[in-house]
Order: sequence, then C-alpha cells, then structure tokens
Amino acid sequence: MLMGLILGVSAHRAGLCTVKAVAEVMTSRRGWFLWSFLKAALWVAGLIGLYGLMGGGIALRQWPLDWIALLGGLIFGLGAGANGACVFSTLARLAEGYGVMLFTLAGWVIGIAAVHLILPDLHRQSNLANQLPAWVLWVLIPWMVWEGARILRRLMREGWGQIGAPHWPLSLSVALVAAANFGLLSLDGAWSFTSTLICAVKAAPLPGCANHASPWLVSSAAILGMAGSAFWRGSFRLRRVRTGAALRHGLSGLAMGAGAALIPGGNDGLILFGLPALSPHALPAWASIVAGTALSLATMRAFGRPMSAIRCEADICLAAL
Repeated sequence: MLMGLILGVSAHRAGLCTVKAVAEVMTSRRGWFLWSFLKAALWVAGLIGLYGLMGGGIALRQWPLDWIALLGGLIFGLGAGANGACVFSTLARLAEGYGVMLFTLAGWVIGIAAVHLILPDLHRQSNLANQLPAWVLWVLIPWMVWEGARILRRLMREGWGQIGAPHWPLSLSVALVAAANFGLLSLDGAWSFTSTLICAVKAAPLPGCANHASPWLVSSAAILGMAGSAFWRGSFRLRRVRTGAALRHGLSGLAMGAGAALIPGGNDGLILFGLPALSPHALPAWASIVAGTALSLATMRAFGRPMSAIRCEADICLAAL
C-alpha cells in the first residue's frame, strides 16, 4: 500500500499521461512526456537487473506480438484520446472531483468483459522473461547513477521543499513511480490498474492475478495518494456531470477496456513491466496506443474541439488551452 501511495502521489504531481504526451508533440513538437515514460521503463529494467545481480529473481511475463495486440493498442489509444486521459490520469482526474470519470471506469470494465466473453481463449500463451543481457545492465547502471545524481543535485539546489510544490519535475516523478513499481514487483508481482481490472474479469492470466486482494489494495492506495495530493495542492473540486459528457466518457472507457483486453494491458502495464520484460508485444503495442491517441486528438481538433497546449520548462510540464 505504501508503494501504491508513492505511485499515486508521484503520477498526480507530475501529471503523467500518455494523452498529454501526444498533445505535447502535436502542440509544441517536443517529446518530454514520451521520453519520461521510456525513462520509467529504463529505471524498472535497471532495478530488476541489479536485483538479479544480488541473487534476487523477478519473473515477468512476455506476450507474443501479433496483429491483435496492435489493434488493441489502436483501439485503446482512440478511447484514451476521446476520454482526454489514459490510465493514471483517469484516476487522477477522478481524485480531483471529475465524477464523469466513473463512467470511464464502468465502460472500461464492460469493454474488458465483452472481449473476454467473445474471445475467452485469446490469451493463453506466454513466456517468462529471461534475465537481462549483461551488456544491457552495464549500459543502464551508469545511466541510473547519472540520472539519480542529477535528480539529487536539483533537490539539493532548489531545496527539498519542492516536494510540496504543486507540480513535480518529470524526472523525479518517473524515478519514484519506477522505484515503487520495482518494490511491488519484488514483493508481490506485477501490478497496474489495468491488470487489476483484467484479473478481476479473468480476461488474461497475468502474473499478479494469483494475488486476489493485493492488486485492489495497491489500486486503492494509489487513488488515495492521488486524492491526498489533490487536496494538498488545492485542486479538488466536485464537478457537475453532464449527460453528453457521461456518454462520451462511457464509450471512451468501453474502447479503452476492449483495447486493454486485446493487448493485454494498458499503457501503464506496458511501460512499467512490458517494456522492462522486453516483451515482443510491448513497444509495438505502446506505439499503437500513441498512434491511436494522436488520431483521436487530430479528429476531435478537426471537428473544432480545442486541444490543450502542453508546455514543458525545467522538466515540469503544464497544460493550457
């Protein structure tokens, strides 16, 4: 639960979101958000590798790459773009008082359950990931030392009081998210909010599905961390739920759930343990999510819906219409 709290607070304070990452590229032609997600995967891979050198073992699962995973990523991205939020940001907006995100979550569950009902034996074949090659570790370890020293230098230069700042640097946040995720991997197996829902519906035999209560405890702690961060920052406010918005978010969640069931996993799981496991489906599926999100945002912009401009300065990213 402590790891879940760290995940929730860190993701909320940095505003981590794949939709924002795509919007940043489309509005400013820069990719700080996208690079931060890849850094999170590098952190997790490096920490797992170090753990292995010390005699520990973490079994991650690899899934084959096929057209279904790519289709699932595209559908998930289309839904996330229409929803205006991916996995973590959906929970973060719910924690800030956007009750309409409950319809996204409901659609999410229905989408996963529908795919499982239609294709009950879709995901039955997977392999355990091998240990990272030694040369990868020798590349990652110097980068981790350099990146960690850079984060600490900034904290010491600007003061630890910036932990209470409304917005956190991306580098600090993804390092904390990765460290918390590694803690979960070493304690209890792979966790993501999407995998929690997939396990609940029994749509795929994910590693964490054997621990029935733990994923829900971690998910609850992550949402609690986001809610606490929202109150702390003063950004919590109950928003009115309109019928049209509820329908849009419900259908968006339906697409996200269906896509997650096809992949299997969402953008959170692909980054936090799909890429570190070097799963063949992870990077192509995540790229497909990014492409679907871009297509969704471009379509909405073509029909006159404004897109938030994402501006990143000093490793802090903010959205403004």
